[in-house]
Amino acid sequence: MNYNFYLVDDDLSVLSILSKIIINNNLGDVIGKSTEGEHAVKEIIRLKPDIVLVDLLLPKKDGISVVSEVKLVYPEVPCIMISEVYSKDMVSKAYNSGIELFINKPINVIEVINVIKRVDEKMKMKKVIDSFQTAFQSIKTLGDVKVTHEQYKNPRIEQARTIFNQLGILSEAGTKDITYMIEFVFEQSELHKKNLFDHKLTDLYDYVSLKYEKEKGEPVNDKAIEQRVRRTIGQALVNIAELGLHDYEHHVFEKYASTLFDLREVRKEMDYIKKSGKTRGRISIKKFVLGLIEEVQ
Repeated sequence: MNYNFYLVDDDLSVLSILSKIIINNNLGDVIGKSTEGEHAVKEIIRLKPDIVLVDLLLPKKDGISVVSEVKLVYPEVPCIMISEVYSKDMVSKAYNSGIELFINKPINVIEVINVIKRVDEKMKMKKVIDSFQTAFQSIKTLGDVKVTHEQYKNPRIEQARTIFNQLGILSEAGTKDITYMIEFVFEQSELHKKNLFDHKLTDLYDYVSLKYEKEKGEPVNDKAIEQRVRRTIGQALVNIAELGLHDYEHHVFEKYASTLFDLREVRKEMDYIKKSGKTRGRISIKKFVLGLIEEVQ
């Protein structure tokens, strides 16, 4: 975690405590502090911090006003409210102004760390969701990946690339290798009536290597192909796990979590992301590729 923080509190001792917690626990850097709301708004707009911690009861301009004004300029910046006020009305107003979470006074180290970590998780999750939304809204991004004219005309390949887009991996290098694998399996199925599940991964890697040899004049090592594919599918697993944490009933999660991955491994990855599990989920290249083939045939 390496965020830039801006702190606002009229108590200098609170500013000092928060700074030490952030720095000593490697949460990021404190790029600015203020004891007064009006000055804080100007500084935050100028410095553009990643996260703002602001006291509710500031003199002249209170924390709710600070957050509201900052959000008009930078609506995406996460703001954490610091307060010893427990009035339901004030809490409601604070959330309506756009804050993410509360930190209670007196300051507790564990609470500060946990709240910042929760904001960090929300920020990361938002990035993943945004990438999915972008994929759905703009089919244009499909043109970002260079493919041969034959592939472009192939509806199966186009469908596979749409799935890559939904999984947030369209720009990953290994997607081209995977499309070649799909091409090979369907060619073999049509020429030799071979069952989809009879293929060995080594056969797929050999085909991809020969394909690159025709394109570039030299083969690509099978191990390099496998590593690219593994990294790409690994990223897809991370993305689908993040999506599941945000919305377990999302149609992309429901459709692909068990068809392209082992659902138990997806849950492991979700637990790992939540910090409630120590082991990451594992991927199966063969399950992913064959699951993808089942989707596009």
